[in-house]
Amino acid sequence: MAKARTPGRPLKALLVLPWGDGCWVREYELPFPPFQGLGIRLDVYEVMNVESVVVGDPGYDVTCIVAFDEMTPADRKRVTDDRIRALGFEEGGYP
Repeated sequence: MAKARTPGRPLKALLVLPWGDGCWVREYELPFPPFQGLGIRLDVYEVMNVESVVVGDPGYDVTCIVAFDEMTPADRKRVTDDRIRALGFEEGGYP
């Protein structure tokens, strides 16, 4: 069961990025509850768009399934494993 949130305390979030044949994960603190369509800026150039929100995963207040925001086919070709790692993600799994 998820813990009650203390007002003013950031939410411990797991960001899950399905990419290619794999899945990438990253912990992140959010100042408020996420919602579908929320953009999470990871650096100056990269924004992740929240596609789905899951509550109740062990160890996290919330899990966000994310995708790169506004990717053109040319942008997709430039995204490499090294670039995803540079954004703080690690190869991992998610049910």
